[in-house]
Amino acid sequence: MGPLTVAEYWIFAREPALFHYHQRVGDDPSVATLQTIIKVQQAINDADITADAVMKIVVEQGRIATGAPGAVIELAEFGEMVYTATSGSLAGTEGLRLSMSGSMSGECVRTGEILISEDTETDPRVDLEACRRVRARSMVVVPLVDGNRTQGVLKVTSDQPHAFTDDDVDLLEQLAQFIAKALARANVMDEKAHAASVDALTGLANRAAFLARLESMISAAAGDGNPVAVALYIDLDGFKPINDIHGHAVGDEVLRTIGQRIAATCRSDDLGARIGGDEFAILLASTTYPPDPFSLRDRLLDVLQREMVTSVGPLTVGASCGAAVVGGADLAEAVLARADAAMYADKRTRSHPQS
Repeated sequence: MGPLTVAEYWIFAREPALFHYHQRVGDDPSVATLQTIIKVQQAINDADITADAVMKIVVEQGRIATGAPGAVIELAEFGEMVYTATSGSLAGTEGLRLSMSGSMSGECVRTGEILISEDTETDPRVDLEACRRVRARSMVVVPLVDGNRTQGVLKVTSDQPHAFTDDDVDLLEQLAQFIAKALARANVMDEKAHAASVDALTGLANRAAFLARLESMISAAAGDGNPVAVALYIDLDGFKPINDIHGHAVGDEVLRTIGQRIAATCRSDDLGARIGGDEFAILLASTTYPPDPFSLRDRLLDVLQREMVTSVGPLTVGASCGAAVVGGADLAEAVLARADAAMYADKRTRSHPQS
């Protein structure tokens, strides 16, 4: 092979295993394998490195490079192999589940070995019904191994028997070695992003995540005069005496229960958040379909004020709530401020009811 390009140099610096492979193949025809690996690595470097982005790149490039009609990444999940990223003839089969027991993908995860089926019609290791369903007459299954953990498999399939060569197997093996690492890094980033958006005590969204979702909804509705959501701001009444009398551990029990009740009451499109202390916010999606968000607000307040079981016995708290309708011309912080002001107005009314 000729001198390294700048792109190749930096890729080899980040992935030393690729440099050793580069030296091994030399001028061999399998240089195409190395070129594919470099192409995939460059695409991953340039992409938004989430687990989904990595899997989409790999499954597409692995299929193209081997000439396979179909390719899929299956992840191991509770005794099943789940089709997670697909390409070619397997596109659209995401979510398909195979039992790890009785499938070649499952055996690949259990053994950590590359498995090849030259003809699935005569191979007892495969799930024949599943193979026929996706027209997989032959296939190569490669484990995605990071350390001692096999996360899943990269699989290419063909509707013809004996469709894959040793070079195809070699390519997939090389891809899998650093793709598993990329997936592991991406999963760590996903977990960190999730942790950064979640309130650790209640499991609800935190203030930053709430404002980000609110801003996203406002941006999507920019220029639309119709309301797109209702923001609720809730402050617990009578929470401070619980902390003062029973201690912060019991106060945390109360907050966790409130968080669970908010999560259980919200619809799938709504977002509950702990803004701080004993203050919560709920973003109720569009007012244009039933049930009406304001009726949901009333139901939510009823649920929050019910008696709860704690380590010191049953306790109750009150809840003051303010609402702000969200439109496409709003600012997220301004919406939250309006809802906060409405909440304090509600609290004053509760403290000094009209005679």
